[in-house]
Amino acid sequence: MSRLTVLPSGARPDAGALGPCNFRDFGSWGLLTNDWGRWLMLDKPDFARVLSGKVGPDEPLYAELAARGFLRERMDFPELADAHQRLTSYRRTPGPSLHMIVVTLRCNQKCLYCHSSVVDPSRTDTDMDLETAKRTVDFIFNTPDPSICIEFQGGEPMLNWPIVKFITLYAQAKARAQKRRLIVALVNNFTLMNDERLRFLADRGVSICTSLDGPADLHNANRPFLGGGEAQQKVVGWLKDIMKRAEEDPTRKLYLPSALMTTTRLSLTRGREIVDVYRELGMDQIFLRALSPIGYAKRVWDQIGYEPEEFVRFYADTLDYILELNRSGRSQIMERYALVLLTKIVKGQDTGFMDLRWPAGAVLGCLAYNYDGRIFVSDEGRMVDHQGDPTFQVGRVTDSWQDVIDHPTARACVAASNLETQPMCAQCAYKPWCGVEPVFHYEMQGTVAGRLPDSPWCRAHMGVFDVLMQRLRDPGSREVFDRWLERDQCRWQENDPSAVPGQPTPEVAS
Repeated sequence: MSRLTVLPSGARPDAGALGPCNFRDFGSWGLLTNDWGRWLMLDKPDFARVLSGKVGPDEPLYAELAARGFLRERMDFPELADAHQRLTSYRRTPGPSLHMIVVTLRCNQKCLYCHSSVVDPSRTDTDMDLETAKRTVDFIFNTPDPSICIEFQGGEPMLNWPIVKFITLYAQAKARAQKRRLIVALVNNFTLMNDERLRFLADRGVSICTSLDGPADLHNANRPFLGGGEAQQKVVGWLKDIMKRAEEDPTRKLYLPSALMTTTRLSLTRGREIVDVYRELGMDQIFLRALSPIGYAKRVWDQIGYEPEEFVRFYADTLDYILELNRSGRSQIMERYALVLLTKIVKGQDTGFMDLRWPAGAVLGCLAYNYDGRIFVSDEGRMVDHQGDPTFQVGRVTDSWQDVIDHPTARACVAASNLETQPMCAQCAYKPWCGVEPVFHYEMQGTVAGRLPDSPWCRAHMGVFDVLMQRLRDPGSREVFDRWLERDQCRWQENDPSAVPGQPTPEVAS
């Protein structure tokens, strides 16, 4: 990859001279991108001619380059500025939209990769109390973004069910009073769900998200119960039950559950089986998530972790199986990570995915609230604190929003995640759609800025981008991707005509 830079002041370019852009060489073809999110795939001979400025004004390729903002003398600046604004709309939001509340650290599972720093179910001292819950909601509604998503995290949130109910009702009352858009989401393991709780969640419009790592043996190995038991049976049973209720009562279709999987070393050879579990349940999406070496997962990385290249191979093979299912008509299941990236690449829109923004979503896009009222730049930052390092705490719920946004750690995270100040990122073809995560690099490399040339984050994300670009070049895969994007747009409009893809959702936020 490389970057083409601007000419010296006063120099006049040739008619075919390129404006500022980056490129990536795939061997038999090349990818050209620019900062406003436009891109072009070129066969190698045309790629070489474009880079050397040898495309003449009478050629169709010249017109295509001009239309996409690549030619210095043919740039439509108002149109390109509009494209850039759509892609980076999050930079104009006045504050965080995603607020993750940890109502308890207690959990009844002992997951191999547990990011959440959980404690035994008997430890009620780690439950959020009523006063802290009220102050947390008050703080959230003093942040300036008119759209708010409150997501319950844990531990297992249902172990502190009274506070989940209180926050839901109190936040919805404040949203009505302030005329603000509110989404409430619950991330839980389904082991403590019952009919009464499900009715409350459905009646209050709370989105439900759970974890499903695949077949029973894999899921139960990754996410064992304390004291034994079959966790996957509970998850599958409640997913089936809720989806059946939704079919019987169409008014509940807004509240269909979503599920997330986390890829451990045990998952790497079982991509097809994992997808089959989701499609047999009738789930329309699966999110192939990599494991992050943060919190407890960092301590057991030698047992469950893997190299970024291993994840990329798993992702490519599993995505190809999903594409095969779609092309053959056996299933229309979508892969959520691909959909997030394709929304940025193909549609030129932000997706609400905090990890792929620059500056990063820490503080500017999201905040995490500990059970004791302490505020962190993100849930990952809270996990670092649980290991004894409070670096990423930026305040308490008794502080003001201005105190939090002005905190030195908030400023450091913003500065460290600006891709223009990252030499490798500034020259990367994927810069318009990517981002870096300060907490990840702090944990892995001891600096919020990271060392991108040898960063596992970069290796994994660049690999996934490569996979998607190669599939986009294939007409059959591109047709499937376009159908996914159309379905996703329709899903948003059916659920909320005023919403657009990019509003925070449980499967994106978690």
